[in-house]
Amino acid sequence: MELVSSPESPSLLSISNKPNKSLSIKLSQVLSSSSSKDAEIKAALISLSNISLDEANLRTDLRGELEKEQIRNNKKFLNAFENVVKVLFLKSDQFDFLETQVKVMNNECQDLKQKLSKVQVQTSDMIEQANKLQDHNISCSIQKTVIDRFLEKFTLSQEEIKTLSDPSEPIDNVFFTSLSHLHQIHNDCQLLLSTKDQTAGRDIMESMALYQENAYNKLYKWMQYESRTVFGGESIDISSLMTKALRALMLRPVLFQTILDEIGSARHDAVSQAFLKALTRGGPGGTPRPIELQAPDPLRYIGDMLAWVHQACASEKEMLETLLGENSEAINELLDCAMDGTCRPLRTRMEQVLTLQPGAITSYKVANLIQFYAITLSKLMRKNTSLERVLYEMTELAYKYFFKTLNAQAERLMQSAEPPNHNLSIVSTVREMTNQLKEILASYDSSLVAIGIEGFNFAETLDAIIEPLLNTCELSVSKKFKKMDQDIYMMNCLYRIQNVLIPYEFTKQKRASIEARMNDILDDIAHEEYNELLQQSGLTQIKEMLATKDPNTPLSSLMDVQILTNIMAKFDTFLVSISADVSPQLQRLSSSQHCQQVQSNVIRLLLETYREISKEVNNGYEHPELILPRTVQDMEAIFSFVL
Repeated sequence: MELVSSPESPSLLSISNKPNKSLSIKLSQVLSSSSSKDAEIKAALISLSNISLDEANLRTDLRGELEKEQIRNNKKFLNAFENVVKVLFLKSDQFDFLETQVKVMNNECQDLKQKLSKVQVQTSDMIEQANKLQDHNISCSIQKTVIDRFLEKFTLSQEEIKTLSDPSEPIDNVFFTSLSHLHQIHNDCQLLLSTKDQTAGRDIMESMALYQENAYNKLYKWMQYESRTVFGGESIDISSLMTKALRALMLRPVLFQTILDEIGSARHDAVSQAFLKALTRGGPGGTPRPIELQAPDPLRYIGDMLAWVHQACASEKEMLETLLGENSEAINELLDCAMDGTCRPLRTRMEQVLTLQPGAITSYKVANLIQFYAITLSKLMRKNTSLERVLYEMTELAYKYFFKTLNAQAERLMQSAEPPNHNLSIVSTVREMTNQLKEILASYDSSLVAIGIEGFNFAETLDAIIEPLLNTCELSVSKKFKKMDQDIYMMNCLYRIQNVLIPYEFTKQKRASIEARMNDILDDIAHEEYNELLQQSGLTQIKEMLATKDPNTPLSSLMDVQILTNIMAKFDTFLVSISADVSPQLQRLSSSQHCQQVQSNVIRLLLETYREISKEVNNGYEHPELILPRTVQDMEAIFSFVL
């Protein structure tokens, strides 16, 4: 029954307005009940909705109808239960049989329970024993694992033993892996010796010693064969096996040194034969050509030989570094032994070239070239090697012949000193000698040899060339030329030499010496020119008197005023007639700068003399302005163009 408003039924509001308070209270309780009772209320209302009642008699007939409905439901239950009872009585025999079977099963279960109790007692001992056996099995497994690991770490396999000991087995990577394992066992045994397992360590080391000895003997014989076959040729293919073999043999110093001797001997012969082949036969098919074909050209001949030796040394060192790694001692030893094969033929041929004394420039270039390669090769090889000693000895010999050539050249120059012409320009002999010096300087500069190498000083070379040349220049003008001409010619020669030296920093000391000498000569020329001007101007008498008189004696007591006035008048006339151009004598100087320098020095000397005269006149004569037509300031203004 739905409690909703409809036209046919009164609403809840109209019902609540009736005086039935009990119904109103119940409805209020129903409406205010909690949501947990909604399902029960809904079921009750559904049941009520199935009852057909007149609304007018709803209140009086509802309870009766509910009771009737309850009676009907009870009757249905009783009828259904009577049917169940009838079925149970019909099958009572079956229930008796079932009860008997249950009792039998119960008895059997009791028997089984008793048997299980007995079995449980019996099997508990077995389970305990099984647990003990299981624990023992685990312990044995752990011990087996430990033993297996120990044997794996401290013993060799049969394959490894065969690889290390059997001569028929090849030397390959497997061999070196086995040898590495053998070394590891040996090292691990040394650790055992420091523990309580010393006995085990000694026993294992003793058993491994035989395998180790066999392995090294096998490796030594193999490397000995390889040394003779591989290292005896010009081209060498360094395999990784060879590198590993040598590094392994380092642990056997005696065997290692023997192999090094074998390799050194093989490389000595190979490099020596290759050098002789390059000298006499050249390369494959004649390219490059034999070096000895260059014998007529000493510089190229020696240069080609030294270039071949340098290239061979660099290649040899690279090969040895690949072979021996960082063992610098062994590398240096083998490199020295290999390059020793070039010493004898190289020395013989260089001595033959040097004894011919090909000329000063060529001799110097040869000496410089040998020195350059001596320094270059010393950077590749250790100190005091055979090849280095040969090259430094040849350097000294080359310089010896060079200086011998210079001395002979100086003697020839002194014997045939060529005098200059009237314009005092340098003669052809001096020009040739300075050109020779220029070539030697260029050769030294381009050789990249460090300045100040022990045992050689380039200043010695400069002195050996320049000093004899200057002596020759002095000798050529010493007899037939006056002092001014001698100085001018020497200035021209020094100027030529200085220009040759200027481009090179390493000639700085010699240039300073030459410049000091030039300044002295320029001062001499200036004094010569100054004395000439004094003679022309008439001041010589006054100058000599001022130079010789006592400082406390005035000039006025020595020279009459009229004589002094006449001399100074003549000087003033000379000033008017003097030319501003450089004198013909100074024009013979090669450098215009030197001309100006001499001229400036001459004017300074002349002005200084005029100051002295002016001082004496102003301090000792009356009316000095009548004696001196010009003041010192006037004189300075006149000669300002050259100061």
